[in-house]
Amino acid sequence: MESKAFIHKEELHLLDRQVIHNAVKDMANKLGLAAGSTSGFDLYQVVETYFTDLDKRKEINALLGIED
Repeated sequence: MESKAFIHKEELHLLDRQVIHNAVKDMANKLGLAAGSTSGFDLYQVVETYFTDLDKRKEINALLGIED
């Protein structure tokens, strides 16, 4: 059986944007959301930015009180 390589926090920027969008779509469906983006809110952009932009991730974590 082939082992899956896991991405660690130092490698989050390596995630493919399409994979991120597919995961957000799945999450929105599982939560029963009508859409992942509506006027004023784009869950796709939030999650993509969190995973691909280290500076923004640090800002978001600080807002949430998450220490690195």
